[in-house]
Amino acid sequence: MPVPQMQSMRPCRLRVVVPHYYRESESSLGYGSTRVGTKLARSVALGRCLAGVLALNRQAIDFILNPAEQMLEQTPATPLAGTRLVGVQVELHLFVTGEHYLKEVADLFANRLSIHQLDLEDPLQLPLAAAAWLRSQEIGADLHLYFEDDLVIQDPRYVDKLVWFTERTEHRYVLMPHRLEPCVAQAPMRLCVDGPVKPVEQQEPVWADQEQEFARGTYWDGRSVGFAVASNPHSGSFCLSEVQRQLLLERAAEPTVFVGPLETAATGTVLGQFPVLKPVWAERDFLCLEHGHPSFLLHLERLPLRTPANPVQASKGAL
Repeated sequence: MPVPQMQSMRPCRLRVVVPHYYRESESSLGYGSTRVGTKLARSVALGRCLAGVLALNRQAIDFILNPAEQMLEQTPATPLAGTRLVGVQVELHLFVTGEHYLKEVADLFANRLSIHQLDLEDPLQLPLAAAAWLRSQEIGADLHLYFEDDLVIQDPRYVDKLVWFTERTEHRYVLMPHRLEPCVAQAPMRLCVDGPVKPVEQQEPVWADQEQEFARGTYWDGRSVGFAVASNPHSGSFCLSEVQRQLLLERAAEPTVFVGPLETAATGTVLGQFPVLKPVWAERDFLCLEHGHPSFLLHLERLPLRTPANPVQASKGAL
């Protein structure tokens, strides 16, 4: 299959699906979308999630409001460091089931997204349905992004980095971000929530400072970035290039079961189909997301702290 490069004369087309469910329940399913008393927190997280995705829209030229002349002007084209994209066009799809969603938040973005209202007996199947829809959509996007409804993008070059990575690796790998929760009155100031996981059959300890650098590449702005095979591939999100989406269709690939239905949609869709990489821990800020409705911070007071050993960073390849 030929490996296309991003066309330089048009914006990168980004298709995004966000499955969203909210219904307070005394018998919680274990997810933030069902816990009692979380409506405000979930509303803020959803609003920030949708706003962060839509903020990725950009063109090289903006408008200027000129009150003095009662006219609109065009800005000069902006040469931005760290990008080779003409711009980004976001196509945002919100998947809900029944009336169990934060309608007042979704309505704030009504003219900037499409709502897909499904009728599902089991709301835990909503993420899988959204991911399946994303995989099945034909040409019309360059990148296909699945995104849980409490994730927040704060990096204006998020799309650029994904395009750079998929092109440099010829669409053979999937890059996952690191998820971070900001700590309140704590130091360090952030908790990286997707640390190493250990297979059931493995007995010896697994530590983040033992990760091996798999490959290293030079990003468009000249920054050197290392990548590791993800011990914990989960990040609540995945991104496929158009080439990768077509490969999944050709293989008739079904998601690999991973933890539960939500994690299977976000991670199992690509797990087993493509090797999953993440930036090495020392360069985690290259691609990261905020977990907008923190649920892991309680571990700061419950778990002991290990002093790290010297990390092993033997690179095995170059992007």
